[in-house]
Parts: sequence; structure tokens; C-alpha cells
Amino acid sequence: MSSSEMPSMPEKIVEERKSFVEMLSERPITMLDEFPIIDRETLEDIFPGKDIIVCDFRVADAESGWETPGGYVSGYVMSVDHHAPTPRMSKLISSTTLAIRQSNAEPFPDDAVVLVNHTDCDSILSSAIVRKILPPSERFNAAAIAADHTGDENDIADLLQALQKRRDIEFSLRNLDLLLHEEALEPEAKALLDERLKERAMTKEMVKEFRSTGKVSFISTTAHLDSAFFPGLLPEAAVILVASPMKDDSGKTLIKARLGKSAPEGFALNTLGLPDFGGRWNAGATKRNGGTALSVEEYAGLIQEKLDAFVPSSSIVSEGHI
Repeated sequence: MSSSEMPSMPEKIVEERKSFVEMLSERPITMLDEFPIIDRETLEDIFPGKDIIVCDFRVADAESGWETPGGYVSGYVMSVDHHAPTPRMSKLISSTTLAIRQSNAEPFPDDAVVLVNHTDCDSILSSAIVRKILPPSERFNAAAIAADHTGDENDIADLLQALQKRRDIEFSLRNLDLLLHEEALEPEAKALLDERLKERAMTKEMVKEFRSTGKVSFISTTAHLDSAFFPGLLPEAAVILVASPMKDDSGKTLIKARLGKSAPEGFALNTLGLPDFGGRWNAGATKRNGGTALSVEEYAGLIQEKLDAFVPSSSIVSEGHI
């Protein structure tokens, strides 16, 4: 057969898919030390003259800037973060929700510095959407809501929540890539996910041990569990408390509080004046204040009193969609 008769090679129609890690190398996400809050001026000093996009951690007074679909902008800093203490953020939304809204309204600038300070599900997804590593998909919004709010089973949420212990953006994105393409996870990632799924199974078994004061469900346990699992398992509860001894042998109690699915609209934990409590509108704990001397039964009683006296506000509405 002559060369002119040789069958031609088929044209390459689809470009080879880039992995998330390859895209990350081109569009980096910068990890900072973990801290509860930082001010805008400090960030601008660290990254002078740069546009800065903060994903899923609190910038002091970010809400004093102007509003965008994705959060707030002040100076060189855009805050794509759902932790601001405002009615707008006191809803069933996540930083991923905000990243999706902003992406749909106006593309994020490619030359901005993108920052996270932890690697839970919401941090990884929101920053990867900002960096255009992930598309602004409802599937990712649902995962972040499951991780941060409802505790519902979700393959993406469970994986990324499990991997956050590594504080390794590349590790998390590499294994998310494997999950989304139905390929085997790396052994370490599989072990961490199995550990989380075991904890999830344990919480299902523990539901029968919860007691209630009115609409407040609570349990005392020596296990230090993720209270985020419980709203999906206790749908009738307005508030869920998980109590365990503080690890410092102080005799005080670590009480984790989380709003349940039956909480009235506008009921915010951080506005109740609860003893030794620190946190945001839908979740918090007594840990930052060294625990509490109150029993979990006493704590539940205080919260039920707040529920009984609560007058719903029309200024805060439940919002679980984009």
C-alpha cells in the first residue's frame, strides 16, 4: 500500500483533560496560617498592590465595604465568605454558594491572589471555583451546604471534610479529581474517608441516646464527634447539643451547639447570650472559653427558654438555593 493509500489518523477532537492539580499549578491558591479573623490592612501589607480574594475565612468588618453577589469588597480585598455577622449571611448558604453567585455574575480576575486558611469542604470548593479549577455547579453548592449546615450524606462533602486534617490543598484536589472521575482514591485519602464514614455510622447509632428538652435535643458522650452530622439525623430538633468533657481535665464541659432543621427562621445562636459560647449564627461551642461549668441539661433548658421567648424576624429568611 502506497503512502497515499494509507488511512489517515483520526483528528484529535477532544483535548486531553487537565487534572485539578495541573490547573492548580497554573492558578495557585495560597494557604495562610489558621486564625479566627484578620483585618484587611494586614492582608494588603502582605500582598501589596495585589487584588486579594479571601475564601471562607473572616476579614474584620468586611461587611462595611460594598456588597457583591459573592460577598463584600473593601480596598483591594474581596471577601467570599459566609461568616460575616449580617442578616444576609445568616442563612443556609456557604462560601461556595457565594463563589458560584459571583462566577455567574462576573468572572473572578485571573491575576488576583486567592487565599484560604483551612482546607475543609467549603474552603476547597469555594477557592477552586474562584480559581476556575471547578465549574460553578450546584453539585458543589449542595456539598458545601451538607458539610457546613445539614450534615446530610454527600460524597464530596464527606471526602473533603475527611481530608482537611492534612491541610494540603493539592492532596484534597487530587483526590476530589479521582472521586469525580470514579477512580480509586489514594490509600491515605481512603483511610481518612473510612474514618469519617465510621464516625458517621457511629452518630447514627447514637441518635437513640439523645434526650430532649422541648425542641432542644442533647447528648453527653466521651467521644468528640462532629456535631454537623446530627441535623440530618434529628430533623425535629431546633437546636442540637453534643457535650463531652474538656480534654484539659478542668472538670468543665465542651458543649457543641448547632441549629437543627426545625429552628425558627431568624433564630441565631450567637445572639442568645449563652454562657461561655463562641461561634456564629448556626453553630458554635464553649471550647474557646475553656468549656462551661453548666451541665448539658442546664444548657438545653436555657436554650429552650430562648426558643419559647423568640419572636420571628422577617429580616432573615431561610435560603438553601443559589
